[in-house]
Formats: sequence, structure tokens, C-alpha cells
Amino acid sequence: NDDMLGTFDDVVDHDTEVVEMEESKGWWSFGGSAFLAFLFYQTLFAAIASFFVYLEPVSGGSGIPEIKCFLNGIDLPRVVRVKTLICKVVGVTFSVAAGLPVGKEGPMVHSGAVVAAGISQGRTKFWGVDTSFSKFSDFRNDREKRDFVACGAAAGVTSAFGAPIGGVLFSLEEGASYWSTKLTWRAFFCAMITLGTLFAVRNFDSLWGQADIDKLFSFGEFNSLSGEASNFS
Repeated sequence: NDDMLGTFDDVVDHDTEVVEMEESKGWWSFGGSAFLAFLFYQTLFAAIASFFVYLEPVSGGSGIPEIKCFLNGIDLPRVVRVKTLICKVVGVTFSVAAGLPVGKEGPMVHSGAVVAAGISQGRTKFWGVDTSFSKFSDFRNDREKRDFVACGAAAGVTSAFGAPIGGVLFSLEEGASYWSTKLTWRAFFCAMITLGTLFAVRNFDSLWGQADIDKLFSFGEFNSLSGEASNFS
């Protein structure tokens, strides 16, 4: 019996080695070259990001210059459309996955502006939603839409850096040309709501109230084996 079990184990080990050798010959292994596999997948991710920019050209780039133009009275076509938001988010995701030097401030500002513009209008042609029966119709004018976009830009900076006052100052100094006390409070309230949401999403399990760490570089959060404590390194 022991001899039979030993023979059976040898057969299984041999078959396993054969299967592993056959799998290593697949096209996805690139002949065992890690560099070729890395090059292929990075190129693929970059090509997908380029495809979404091709679908909506205004979604390419940082997004801050376009929002500045919009806030200063230049009507750029489709700059605050839902299609632009989707292409922006997916494109940035695959650009980061491809290892491209893509920052987070510009895309977050543009994304916040698109969301704010959609809320101010209460309708979208992309999804076919229209809320003309509600109070959203009171905001359907250029002044309100511009103010909402300014608040969205402030929310974008807040979500990128966890700095609500910095977001308001960015929108005030770099974005809008027309500012008022009412818009200041609106932008600050929007930034604080954004910061609260950021706390809820990033720290719902531990370290509530800590948006980021005060270190130049960190390896991230380390949890104890018991799961009762955590610490940043």
C-alpha cells in the first residue's frame, strides 16, 4: 500500500509539473520575461486611457484650466457633462495604473465641478433625467451654475488634500472672477461636507477624524494582530 501511495504521489507531482510547464508557455507569460509582461500591461492601460480621451477630448489633461475658463465666462462645450466625468475618472484610473505621472488635484477639481454643475441643473442628457418639477429649476441660470461649479472646485481640492480652507481659497484666488460673501459660505459649507465624507470613507474602521498623516512619506497603516489597535509608519 505504501508503495502504491508513493507511486501515485509521483504521478501527481509529474502531472503538476507538466501543467505548470504548459501554462508557462502561454502568451500571457511572455516567455517568462517580467519586463515584457510589465511593458505589455502598462501599454494596455495607457491605451485604454487614451481611448477614453478620444471618446471625450475635453476630459484630457488636468481639468483646472478648463474650469478656470468656465468660471471666467468662457463657455467650453461639454466641459461639465456626465460623459466628461465618466471618461475623466476611467482615464485617470488607467493612467495611474499605467504608471504615468498623473496628479490628483486637477482631476478632483474637474470631477467636483462636473458633479456640482449637474446638481445645480437637476437634469442630465446622458441619463435622460429631468427634475423640472422640483426646486432645481430655480438654479437653472448661469449665475447659480457658476457658483455651484466654484463650490465643486473647492470640494475637489478638499477631497484631494483634506484641506477645506485651502479648497475655498483655491476657488477664490485661482478660479472664480465673481465672488461674494454668500458664495464664500456656500463654498466653505460644501468643503466641510466633503471633508466629513472623506473622514467617513477613509477612516470608518479606525482613526476617526484623521484625514492624513503629518509625515513626508509613509508606508501606510499597520494593524495589530488582535485588530484592536493600529498605527502609521
